[in-house]
Amino acid sequence: MAGTIRTLSVVAVALALCLVMAQRPASAADVAAQGTFHITPEAGIYGAAQKGVNTIFTAGASAGYFVIDGLSLGAEFLYYNISQSDTADDVVAYYGGSRKFHDNVNGFGTNFLVRYYPIHQDGYALFLGTGIGGLFTDERTPSWQDGSQGAYSNWTLPVDLGLAINLSDSVSFDLTGRYQRIGFTNTGIDAFGGHAGLRISF
Repeated sequence: MAGTIRTLSVVAVALALCLVMAQRPASAADVAAQGTFHITPEAGIYGAAQKGVNTIFTAGASAGYFVIDGLSLGAEFLYYNISQSDTADDVVAYYGGSRKFHDNVNGFGTNFLVRYYPIHQDGYALFLGTGIGGLFTDERTPSWQDGSQGAYSNWTLPVDLGLAINLSDSVSFDLTGRYQRIGFTNTGIDAFGGHAGLRISF
């Protein structure tokens, strides 16, 4: 099921990108010009290297301000839905007390972001980004990993590679690939995926 969802998500993003490329104007404003402020509603999907986590969905918004041409500071505020698995090796590895497992976890996360745009011109821009933040969930995530319980709160560290394509002078389509480390302990999660959104610039 998780594999089918990932496949459908990739197809949907590819179709959206084709539609955006077909509809974008011949010329538009530089999306990374100094003094520009932007807000981006976005949604994303991620897989994980750890077998205790199946899929991570995110939805929310980000905002940023270009302090100089090609360099923005900002933040994102996201809802997380995490699908988890109960793994047999964790059952064997845990020997004390009652063992609870939650296959569906909800949470809220924020990251403070720095993004550098090595290529930015009329019509499109490419960017690299990173930041630091936190994730706070209603249940432990992961529930179990290598015989240990996860946490209700975790540090987050994203690394981004993205593309912004102008649709008009003030609206662009953003497509971002992301690696994100969730938690800096042995129960941390390595998430791989991305998100898409519509950037509104002022």
